[in-house]
Amino acid sequence: MAKENWDIFTRLPENMAAVVNAAFRRMVDDVVARARENVSLGRPGLIPRTGRLRESIRKGPYRQYTPGSYGEQRVYSNLIYSRVHEYGAVITPKKGPYLVFRLWNFSDTDYPTGPWVRARRVEIPARPYLMPAARDAARNWPSYVREAMRYIRGQLR
Repeated sequence: MAKENWDIFTRLPENMAAVVNAAFRRMVDDVVARARENVSLGRPGLIPRTGRLRESIRKGPYRQYTPGSYGEQRVYSNLIYSRVHEYGAVITPKKGPYLVFRLWNFSDTDYPTGPWVRARRVEIPARPYLMPAARDAARNWPSYVREAMRYIRGQLR
């Protein structure tokens, strides 16, 4: 067996870690793209107005704790209301017995022009956009691994 062929086998553990890390990074990119698509198309019941939520979805820095190990990377939005959309919320008044607010009309873009409403509490239903994107991307994990293996195999030759 030629020396260069033997090197491929001796480097197999580091190459496998590289394959998994590359596939993971590709999956994270896909999660970001799918979450932005979910928000911009209004898929989970969101009504896109300004595009701020779509533009705020990003990935954090990739962290690999030891060489040759697997790493982690987070997909997030730093907007305060992104969590409300993802998980839902209950809003109760802090002062007085009622919340008083104005409703949005579908044609409103800058400020609400609908009727004024009084409520003891408001329940905002969950409109997840990030978890469905992660589930959809996770279904493609085998293709990400195959893609990374083809790329690394090409680098070894």
